[in-house]
Amino acid sequence: MKTITITNLKGGVGKTTTAINLAHRLASEDKRVLLLDTDHQANLSRFFNAQSERNIYQLFIGKTIPQPYAISDNLHIISSDMETATINFRLIGQMAWHSVLRNKLVSSGFTALYDYCIIDCPPALDMIVTNALTAADYVLIPLTSGQFAYDGLRNIIDRIDEIKESANPHIEILGILLTMVSERTRAVKTAKDMLKEHGLDIKTCEARIRQCEAFKQAELKHISIFDYDPKSNGACDMETFFQEIRPRIEK
Repeated sequence: MKTITITNLKGGVGKTTTAINLAHRLASEDKRVLLLDTDHQANLSRFFNAQSERNIYQLFIGKTIPQPYAISDNLHIISSDMETATINFRLIGQMAWHSVLRNKLVSSGFTALYDYCIIDCPPALDMIVTNALTAADYVLIPLTSGQFAYDGLRNIIDRIDEIKESANPHIEILGILLTMVSERTRAVKTAKDMLKEHGLDIKTCEARIRQCEAFKQAELKHISIFDYDPKSNGACDMETFFQEIRPRIEK
């Protein structure tokens, strides 16, 4: 099982939207995909109407492994709710607290059952996110094109570097994915220039996700952008992004 953690310290940058559509696209290729909602705001869980007592809190803290909720044959989710916010407190004092999620994914048998696990993170850099990074093979960082969105990026990269040195030497940054991009901006070049200006040597995905009304409409209908309008800019951009990262996550 390959685990992709989607994270950013800032909210509203498209983490959940990216998780939804990447998961759907992988599932459409007959890959078995497990989504983990680790954000107590539970936007991912609400999208799939998947709020349940069989949730991420139970995976972290419970003695019984929660049974994932089946969205479709190939796409399952372990949901979140407000109780997720207490996971950080419950992890305090535990030995190897940063590896709890990784160990549970193995002991549960999920690593053998699924081809991919996609973790949607809260906008934080807490114990939950550290667990999500420790469990990750790949990290994706959605980012809007405004300069303020770069705040905190250094903290994420520093944490990833720490985890790579201490707990997960195989973690790899897939890249920064620019989202909500205006048609009139040269977003990728601008982002590369901004990263250089901030002294951050991070790969930026060549694909970018344009602002698109279809994303909002798909969300209202609780379906993927590919199911809502496969010819929309949003679906085309997501497909371009998927094809860009596909060789890397399939290796």
